[in-house]
Amino acid sequence: MELQRILAKDSRAAMDKVLELYGQDALVVSNKKANEKTEIIVAIEVPPETEKTLSEMQVAPVDLPEFDFSDAVDFDQVMESHVFKTTPVADDQCYTSAPDLSLQADRSFASASNPIINDRDHLQAREIVDLVKQEFEVMRREFKLSQQLDAWSGTRAVSDLMRPLVEAFNETGMPVGLRALLSDTINGCADLNSALEEITQILGNGIDHLPLLDDMQGIHLIAGSSGSGKSLMTGRLAKQKALRCDSQDVAIISYNDSRFGAWNQTQLIGSQAGVDCFRANTPEMLEQLLQELGSRSLILIDTAGVDVQAQIKELNKLLPEAQKHLVVAADASEASVNRQLKAGSGDWDSIMLSRLEDEIRPWPVINALLNTRIPISVSASEPSIAAAPVALTGHDLADHSLTNLPIA
Repeated sequence: MELQRILAKDSRAAMDKVLELYGQDALVVSNKKANEKTEIIVAIEVPPETEKTLSEMQVAPVDLPEFDFSDAVDFDQVMESHVFKTTPVADDQCYTSAPDLSLQADRSFASASNPIINDRDHLQAREIVDLVKQEFEVMRREFKLSQQLDAWSGTRAVSDLMRPLVEAFNETGMPVGLRALLSDTINGCADLNSALEEITQILGNGIDHLPLLDDMQGIHLIAGSSGSGKSLMTGRLAKQKALRCDSQDVAIISYNDSRFGAWNQTQLIGSQAGVDCFRANTPEMLEQLLQELGSRSLILIDTAGVDVQAQIKELNKLLPEAQKHLVVAADASEASVNRQLKAGSGDWDSIMLSRLEDEIRPWPVINALLNTRIPISVSASEPSIAAAPVALTGHDLADHSLTNLPIA
């Protein structure tokens, strides 16, 4: 096998070039953007005569001492131990060049002295491994679906008039399944403007909305993966509620978040929002704290960003009446969105979008919402507590994604 690199202006042109040069048997290894172009790496079979020539060109091998690798661990175990730090591997079983002994000693001391941090790091590493696997699975599914549709860019199924619109969808990362769903609608329109209006209606009507900001009361669980912006979203909601009523009626509880500096961050957010903050590390502490805060009209519980599924399951038993909201970054991948939706076992009351900036087109989120029927409630764009959350409907989300498309 031999790897070849193809550069073209877009995915369709790159695939046409691959088919022209190497035929149907070429295996696509990767597809990404490079210098404002599409780069595709393909693996091809090398003809026998070429292999013979390459073999003759090889430098004569150098005799190396033989090693007995019978007791060595496999690659997966070494990767998870030294990259993801999940599986302990004995130092004498790993071959490294110039190891940092002081760093290893610090890590060993930290793990031994603080098992909570060790468990959290283990869970976070496992989530990263699972997410990488799911990303590859989504890529394989998209590739297979593209082949089945016999259209790398989806343009062969639409008229020449509508091809610029589909090419814009390709460029902005719309999933193949969503493009296939909209192909009949696109073909039935007379011009691009009518097609955009029709697509806005279809996507908007297919996504439910929860009017959360109208009268937000009771207990609300705010969940999401690390880095999704859930803590900031919690602070925004608390601040907006505090501006409408007495700030003493609102409270933020940080639940079971043992990350370094997490409690300080919560205190800072609470101070900026002008509301009281509390901390609970166990269900018993949380139950007692909720009894003391029973007179508050709104209690927002900011959960930890790791092992979301276990936390939601635990809190469901303790607080079955609480509303559960999932915070998702607008630029999240399809695998990440589906993983987070699964964490709530389909029992989310709403989805909140963070980082919904003008240049972000959340097609994976839209695709997931169409498939799950979970309503959306609010969104925020700026990474600051000063940016108030705004109500978000399906039509708003569709209009945001379809505005200023790069239609040639």
